[in-house]
Amino acid sequence: MVIAGFVAGIAALVLSFLSGFFSIISLPLAIVGLVLSVIGGKKLKANNQSSGLATAGLVVGIIAVCISAIAFFTCGICVLAVATA
Repeated sequence: MVIAGFVAGIAALVLSFLSGFFSIISLPLAIVGLVLSVIGGKKLKANNQSSGLATAGLVVGIIAVCISAIAFFTCGICVLAVATA
């Protein structure tokens, strides 16, 4: 579960740098990666195992959510500006 969260966070981070349609995909993917990293980290801590990858997934997920949200809302504002012009 932790690996899936980390991979989803990285994929969302890569997609967030691509504008347009990919920003629509990257925001939910970043949120899913963030949730998977949190849940996986809690399970690892309950089993007294190392949670380093969960922490990395959490950091990448937070960064991906921030960048994806900025890209998503910026693209939305651009579409609205073009639609009203």
